[in-house]
Amino acid sequence: MPSYHRPVTRDEAQRRCVELNGQPGAPAARWLAQRERGDEWRVVRVTIPGRVAVHPLKAEVQARPRPSEPPDPRPGVFRDVPPYGASG
Repeated sequence: MPSYHRPVTRDEAQRRCVELNGQPGAPAARWLAQRERGDEWRVVRVTIPGRVAVHPLKAEVQARPRPSEPPDPRPGVFRDVPPYGASG
């Protein structure tokens, strides 16, 4: 992983950001290109508060849809009766 000791162009900095953001390791941080002065750019690491780190080799929690409700266990005669004798 090369480090830049010299000013880089915007294209070089953005290419390096894409490269660093694609690596596993620090998923709670992002790499961005920042202008220093004139046409000189540098690559900076920005930590995003509240961002959850995702580790590819660890278990994850998935949100799954709720299962359908089970059928009503009451006999059909009682199932179709409206509540409290309401008619309609």
